[in-house]
Amino acid sequence: MKRRVFLIIMAAILSMTAAAFAVELTWNQSCVKKTSQSTTLYVDINGELTATSELPGGTYIRTTGQSMEGKTGISYSANNSDPLYGYIDGSVIVSAAQTVTLPNGEPVVVGEALVRSRQALNLWLDMNYGVTLDGQTYTDENGEEHEIGNEAAAGDTNALGDAIWARAVSSAFVHNGADVRTVCRDDDGNETEVQVRYLGMMRSVILVNGEEQLVDTCRLAWESEAPESQMLAMVRSELSNVRFLEKPSGKIMCRVHGGLMVQVLKVGAHYTLVDINQDGMPLGYILNDSLEFYPNAPISYQTGKVSVRGKITGRFDPIAVYAEDRNGARVVGRFNVGYPLTVYARNDKWSEVDAGGYHGYILNQYITMDGEVTAAEQ
Repeated sequence: MKRRVFLIIMAAILSMTAAAFAVELTWNQSCVKKTSQSTTLYVDINGELTATSELPGGTYIRTTGQSMEGKTGISYSANNSDPLYGYIDGSVIVSAAQTVTLPNGEPVVVGEALVRSRQALNLWLDMNYGVTLDGQTYTDENGEEHEIGNEAAAGDTNALGDAIWARAVSSAFVHNGADVRTVCRDDDGNETEVQVRYLGMMRSVILVNGEEQLVDTCRLAWESEAPESQMLAMVRSELSNVRFLEKPSGKIMCRVHGGLMVQVLKVGAHYTLVDINQDGMPLGYILNDSLEFYPNAPISYQTGKVSVRGKITGRFDPIAVYAEDRNGARVVGRFNVGYPLTVYARNDKWSEVDAGGYHGYILNQYITMDGEVTAAEQ
């Protein structure tokens, strides 16, 4: 009896240790951005940024696509915690991505921390490409060349941690839609494979040959098991959990803010599998009740730009886009003057818009309208 109790206790301790280790390991190895130096961390308290602590240099981070008072919204992991959120000076954010070359010559971009462990990297490559590497090198942020896996990050060679991380990655790691095949159709019906940078209800930003382009969302198509009436979704809860598995006990990978538009891949009884389309954010499951579903169909819209006193250039504080058309509503994002807006509807005070991957409302006084545009019929 004592032996059985002892084994149960030990199993519980190992499980908790492994889970905590996996949080930090998964986070570091899937991030493609980090801080270049120690910087002040700010949090949003009642609509104002308040300095809280210092975020150390070399911290692996993900950008949220939001900005506030000239600061960039980020998420990060600390002390093996689930992702935390805040704002920092965007000038200290640098790339934490590395390129490795597959045996067939194809370059693959992975998180910097991943290449420091040959074991973890080969687990990931084997799952995703059916190949492993040996003897290749990578170049660090200082321009120094290292052999893959020779300078493993602390703990990366832990077999238990790698196994947990590999299972998590196999079901959830997707960087910015890279593993969800998305195509853009032109007027002649030709399809070009693209990467989605930001998804909008009306227009989206895609990457084509490394350059950003604004296109009608209805021109995009992706592999999905969702019905046609539920191909797009907007996060409607103020803050929603994104989980590894479609159940309440599934590990929380990150949290996303209300107003965010996402690609829908599969709609289940209680959870929906979505691609978030933000830097470093993973594929994961969001509770159905936290989403508002839409078809990916042509929508008539107008275009405009964020402006202050009619000016679309100059030094002004970022302008808020709100979750609702009322004063005091939750802010879904802040955007600099000149930022392009896609306008769905207007009244005498507010405009309903897409901006930076979010859907919300902006006061008419902060928008300069262009001409009317109608989405191309498919």
